[in-house]
Amino acid sequence: MKNKVIYRNINSSLGFLILPLVLVILCVIVNQFAPQKLQFPEPKYIFKDLLFSITDKSILIILGNTFKNILIALFVSFVFGVFFGLILGYNRKVWNLSQPTVDFFRSIPVTFLIPATALLLGVTSSNIVWILSTYPCILIMILNVRAGLTKQERERVLSFSMINGATKPLKIFFKVTIFEILPDISTGFRIALSYCIVIVTVLEYLNLGNNGNSPGIGKLISQEADNLNYTRVYALIFLIGFIGFFLNKIVEILDYSILHWSKSDSNDNTK
Repeated sequence: MKNKVIYRNINSSLGFLILPLVLVILCVIVNQFAPQKLQFPEPKYIFKDLLFSITDKSILIILGNTFKNILIALFVSFVFGVFFGLILGYNRKVWNLSQPTVDFFRSIPVTFLIPATALLLGVTSSNIVWILSTYPCILIMILNVRAGLTKQERERVLSFSMINGATKPLKIFFKVTIFEILPDISTGFRIALSYCIVIVTVLEYLNLGNNGNSPGIGKLISQEADNLNYTRVYALIFLIGFIGFFLNKIVEILDYSILHWSKSDSNDNTK
């Protein structure tokens, strides 16, 4: 099974090499219709600038600031999302009472909460970016954890209780329930990861947070766009894409390694 996982990830990674071809095709198509001032930079210059960006110390420091916001937002989202997801998933009455509130906040884009958050924290607060990014990620985790609990097989819980004589909820949770909802927690985390990268960089692009002393990659893209340095802009955009790809790949590898029991059926069906 481990060999299958390794082969699958290698195959997926090789598929990423198609990206340069897609970029060349996009460049040709866009430049056929775009005005001279908006011409797409040649791909070779973009990739050259991309290589420079991942070796430039100042850019790596800026990238580290973005990573910091992403990691804090993901950690807070995971802890509180799992906690509240368990509470709402275990008690149907509590979920029925809270569902309108959850659905209400799910419908509000995070950018619309910027004025209220800025009023409370200040637009230059160093915490405003990760706090705003945490909001949708917590909702994602809550819904996925609750979904895992609703899919739990009651027969398995009853069988465990009868065989082991276990009646304490905590023992049942750590022996049975946690293993059944871990795949849904993992799925929620991967979705939250992608959302978090997008939201953090967009908020940085909007010049939120302490961008003067600790700017993020979104702020740098904004500055380069203002300076009409579009080659650097596209290089940094591709850098964010690469980061998202590798972070998701790391989580996927850990997922297949730790939650191997939940992947056996899908692996057998995709030989």
